[in-house]
Amino acid sequence: MYIKHDAETKGNKIRKQWATTIGKGQSTYTPTQVVIEKAKGRYLYTVDGRRLIDFTSGVLVQNLGYQHPAFEKYFRDYKKNLPRNVYNMMTAIQTEASARLIKSMKNNPKAQKMLWAASGSEGIQKAMWACMHRYPDRHMLLATQYGFHGKKGLAADVTGERSPNPNVRFVSFPMQNPESPEFYLEELDALHKEFPGKIALFITEPYLGAKGSFHPPAWYHQLVQKWCNKHDIPFLFDEVQSCFGRTGNMYAYETYGVQPDLVILGKGLASGEAAAAVIGRKDLIDALDYGEASDTYSASTAACAAVCATLDVFKEEKIVAKTKKMAKKVHSTLLDLKNTFPFISDIRGEGMVYGMEIEGDSLANQCVLEAYRATEKQGVHLLGPLAGKVIRVSPPLTLTENELLDAHALLMKAWKKI
Repeated sequence: MYIKHDAETKGNKIRKQWATTIGKGQSTYTPTQVVIEKAKGRYLYTVDGRRLIDFTSGVLVQNLGYQHPAFEKYFRDYKKNLPRNVYNMMTAIQTEASARLIKSMKNNPKAQKMLWAASGSEGIQKAMWACMHRYPDRHMLLATQYGFHGKKGLAADVTGERSPNPNVRFVSFPMQNPESPEFYLEELDALHKEFPGKIALFITEPYLGAKGSFHPPAWYHQLVQKWCNKHDIPFLFDEVQSCFGRTGNMYAYETYGVQPDLVILGKGLASGEAAAAVIGRKDLIDALDYGEASDTYSASTAACAAVCATLDVFKEEKIVAKTKKMAKKVHSTLLDLKNTFPFISDIRGEGMVYGMEIEGDSLANQCVLEAYRATEKQGVHLLGPLAGKVIRVSPPLTLTENELLDAHALLMKAWKKI
């Protein structure tokens, strides 16, 4: 079974080939199943000649857009002549990227040392391993409900609201109608009373992305950090999807006014190369001995070169400052769409990441499809609905005002058909 689009001979052929050779579990579901021939700037071009304004950033990965000229130049220069795999050796680019990442967190005194990983969920696992090795007599793991930290191992154990791991406990996360601070503090205190001196870590996302884009009041994370500090429990911030400008600051911990013990980075960190990182307290990072956090592709020269190139562009082009300005325009545009179309029930988000809640699951799928088919040759690329009916809006941070206006016009045209 595969999706067919009228007048897309090439795309339909490739989608059919994919369906007959690759298990559907390889990909998350998106109703368009778009087939891309090339990408540049904020645009995706399909094999059948359709031009799409990208509102996904490749799932929060391509924060600088596609084929950014300065990034591509720096990236080539940094990795020139280097081996791709460096499992049993090291290069200068690895130490440079590591030092620059730590320095970029200068406003967090706990950013002292780091570990590399090849994906976000691997980074989560390494961060958790570090805490568990640092405190071997502690076996309990705390996480906020409905978070998404990965599909594998310990990362999967602390994802969602129930866990097969008997040592995991979930605590409430503020969603549409937050409780009072006292409610969350009482919940945390009850767990500490039940497991005194046995809690190895507390992990949370800055905002709940996969659950449907729920962004808490800043006091929530500040309350949790204060509680963790009081009881000497490492506070882990999963910034895999929120780092490098996405929430309007370089890091989401800045947005929420906290200083985590470990911060896990991924996605936008390396502008499309496979990279993740864990940065934080030296005593936690050094709790892992030789080989206990090693894997074949972590800290590849390409990943480290991409991180350095991304940091160069962020500094030279003042990406974060520009994001803050553009974020206000994106928010206004989404509110205008909500005011125009009654099937949009809510807009939630910050910076350049929003959730657009639609009245129902099937209607949300239709919105994604109609956006793709806005005109004969143009459209807007959106992810498949999160949590059933919430469409994520996460364009590249380099989106221009004219591109935003074009996207607005296309969505107005598309959704009037619904």
